[in-house]
Amino acid sequence: MNLRITCVQSDVITRDPEANRSHLDEMLRSVENTDVIVFPETFTTGFPADPSEFAEEVGGVTMRWMHDKAKEKNSAVCGTIILKNDGFHNSFVWMQPDGRHLIYNKRHLFTMGGELGLERGEERVTIEWRGWRVRPFVCYDLRFPVWNRNSFKDGRFEYDVAIFTAEWPKKKSEVWNTLLRARAIENQSFVVGVNRVGVDDSDIEYKGESMVLNVKGRIVEKAAEGESVLTAELDEFEMEAFRQYFRVADDWD
Repeated sequence: MNLRITCVQSDVITRDPEANRSHLDEMLRSVENTDVIVFPETFTTGFPADPSEFAEEVGGVTMRWMHDKAKEKNSAVCGTIILKNDGFHNSFVWMQPDGRHLIYNKRHLFTMGGELGLERGEERVTIEWRGWRVRPFVCYDLRFPVWNRNSFKDGRFEYDVAIFTAEWPKKKSEVWNTLLRARAIENQSFVVGVNRVGVDDSDIEYKGESMVLNVKGRIVEKAAEGESVLTAELDEFEMEAFRQYFRVADDWD
């Protein structure tokens, strides 16, 4: 079956979780008939945020809000927040309508950009959802192809969709576009990149350019400028047909 993914390309109000949740409530009002909803990185606080002030407990207010949204939309809801869980982490939270959730802790912390006081993640996470295998990543992870590497074993790919949730500055937008395409091509997976827009309190501008790419690295859908909500359908037949035709996975290291 196909998979429908909704990318929420929002502005982020700096360090105001309640205002950001309310704003996303409004952006989600028209969303229906989707399987996955993806928010930008640190969608409640902006990037970076002091973990000693903004970290939430697992099961805290934002995760409860995500559960409400997942139930309302009958969809998985995901994005990153700062969590306190064996230390502080920039955590990708995947929330399902029944309340079950998975957490991936960002592996590559952008310390040169002020992402401090956090522990880096040690494990990849693979999510089984409605017949698809999903692998979450966070922003700076995009630059590290070994961490992103797919695999093929016993006739099955390790993942079908890679999701990158990000706060990626406009001045590096060419890198964003190039690396998203590269990750799709080299891993023969769909790639979903969800980035914020607006200007943060350090006067850093974000262009968005959220997009969904197919296993050939071609754009399926790309967000308009400014705040935007787009939904793309991932074609399972197209993915499997290309993987069978161009069997690069047989020769992976």
